[in-house]
Amino acid sequence: MIDPTGWISIVGSVIAIIGLVFVYIFVRKIHQYRHTFSFLQSFRSNSQDNLNTTSTILYREELLDSYTEQALWTCSLCQFQNHPDRKCCDLCQTARGLDIFKTWKWFQSKKKTQESVKTKTDPIASPEAIQSIQLAPIQTSKEEIVVHGSDDAIRISIDNERVINEEIVSVENQKESIYFDDATASLPRLNKVQLAAHRRQLWRRLPICDGLHRWVRSTKKQNSDASGDKKIRNGDLDEYESQFIQSDRQSTASVGYIRVRNPQGRLTLNDSESVATDFHYRINVVGNSGTSELVMSLDRIHNLPFPSKIRWFSTELHRLWLPWESGHVRIVVRRDQIVEDSFAILKELKMYQLRQRWRVEFAGEPALDAGGVLREWFTVLFGEIFDPRRGLFTFTNGEDPHYWINTHSNEFYSAQEHLQYFKFAGMLVGKAIMEEQVLPIHLALPFLKHILGIPISFSDLQFLDDQFHRSARMIQQTDDVESLYLDFTVTRSIDPILLETNSQRIKKSDPCIYELVQNGREKDVTAENKHEYLDLLFKYHMLGSIADQLLAFLTALYDVVPEGLLKLFDYQELELLMCGVPTLDVKDWRKHCDFKYRKPQHPTSKETQNVKWFWEILEKEFENQDRVRLLQFTTGTSRVPAQGFKALISSDGRVRKFTVLFSGLEPAVLLPRAHTCFNRLDIPVYKTKSRMLEYLKLIVQMDITGFSIE
Repeated sequence: MIDPTGWISIVGSVIAIIGLVFVYIFVRKIHQYRHTFSFLQSFRSNSQDNLNTTSTILYREELLDSYTEQALWTCSLCQFQNHPDRKCCDLCQTARGLDIFKTWKWFQSKKKTQESVKTKTDPIASPEAIQSIQLAPIQTSKEEIVVHGSDDAIRISIDNERVINEEIVSVENQKESIYFDDATASLPRLNKVQLAAHRRQLWRRLPICDGLHRWVRSTKKQNSDASGDKKIRNGDLDEYESQFIQSDRQSTASVGYIRVRNPQGRLTLNDSESVATDFHYRINVVGNSGTSELVMSLDRIHNLPFPSKIRWFSTELHRLWLPWESGHVRIVVRRDQIVEDSFAILKELKMYQLRQRWRVEFAGEPALDAGGVLREWFTVLFGEIFDPRRGLFTFTNGEDPHYWINTHSNEFYSAQEHLQYFKFAGMLVGKAIMEEQVLPIHLALPFLKHILGIPISFSDLQFLDDQFHRSARMIQQTDDVESLYLDFTVTRSIDPILLETNSQRIKKSDPCIYELVQNGREKDVTAENKHEYLDLLFKYHMLGSIADQLLAFLTALYDVVPEGLLKLFDYQELELLMCGVPTLDVKDWRKHCDFKYRKPQHPTSKETQNVKWFWEILEKEFENQDRVRLLQFTTGTSRVPAQGFKALISSDGRVRKFTVLFSGLEPAVLLPRAHTCFNRLDIPVYKTKSRMLEYLKLIVQMDITGFSIE
């Protein structure tokens, strides 16, 4: 018989053994989990490293160009220096070799003399741009002159209820249209993209003292001397271009305004001639003796070609990044509550966390974020936060709508949340720029000017509302303004569609009247005070109605990316930096794409045939929208960076080429699969080109979102 002490000893031993078993199982599970996680990370990293043509880790600023700066070609309209392979200007989409003002001058001379068009050299375009000139009759219906852009021709016609000569000048890949107002017009009317790009030359910084600058209006072209400094040339403008710029000066009343902070801390517009601006980039540098401020003048860097500026900008961005070892931000959101969840997390972040690396997870989607999840998070979130139905932003009115701040945004949110959401939006834009992501949103031109502190003038109203700008011009030009029965007020009303979709959220839906001056209801607009009225109206629409929202947005944006760093660019360059190249160049895509075979470096004849089919489908079978959807499916973004396909990256900033990997054979594998984290498309080795086309078409027509471990 075992005494009680013996039983206690036995029970204790059993419990100890059971405890050891549980500890062993627990440790083993932890080890398995860590091993699995480590394996997945290693697999993802190694598989992608093996996919690159070189094992060298590259960042965007380390990418070398295959051409010299002398090989860049300069757009005749906006003076932007483009990649040698570009057929259209990246900023204004004007065809290479086409000089719009010389075209118009040539056209006017032809119209005046009524000469028959002959096949001969004319100053309409450079020899490399002209493919053919021929005659063709055209039946017209109304009086106007239109130059239509298409993939293979620019058509010049005069509509005047009669059959006249039409000249067709073939220019490769001309995407945009150039319009002329009427048959007797003395100047061409550019589209919005061309007009914005052309006007980037209208203002320049003039050094004054103590490193400060003042904005001055320029009507002269700029060129670079041997040192890279831009000089003003006198008397070198074409006659018609000079007239165009003079017309623009008249339409803007020759006054530029810059947003500044007043003593009360609010944004206001001041005459650009009275504002001294700082054109330096300041950064805190940590050294052995502590922290010191490094101040760099942007004068010479600002005048570099765009590719050089991009490299310098990327280098400075990476200096702002905090290393992964210092900590990172984990963001877990529900896909159907992405705005609310993201807003709740980001508003609690501290300043230093804005420059830490972010890792995003969608709840219930077990993906490892190596770039693809972050890109999709940005894409979906920007689409939601800038959706006009949310009440924060709205579209501009007219051709080519862009995003502008909703003047009624305070009616959609509580007083506490209202400006917090604009800080949230500014933080997102800043973080996307810092992470070198391509933004799926396009901000209105005045919005970009506010970000950079560039002067805004009256003609910029047309980039907010075409009809309103025309009405303001009519008031400016008419002598009988009293017959319009205007007073110094603005009537504000919410879009009826927003009222219908947000009836429960909007606090006050009735139109309200804002007085531009004290007792504005009693002050009529007359010929004597109409310029004062237009000036106040301009300031109200450009800033006064959205000053609080803009200040919140800019403050958060500059917390992530310093204002001085952004000032390196003009507003069109900033648009290109943020939104990427507007068109997909298949030649560039092909040049910077890798194919990986089942046996590395040893493709089979069938795999080689599949490579050929892939490019034939992209070039000949796919429309541009199909190519965009394929890029979106594979990389998580619908545009490529300003440097083109060679600059595709993952979330750690490393260059990751667009890669096609042959993953198996038909029929075991049929549908392509995407690894957006690595910019990789997995496809089987198809038996026929028609099968490849069928399944590639299928994936670009599907609305695929979400992530799995694959």
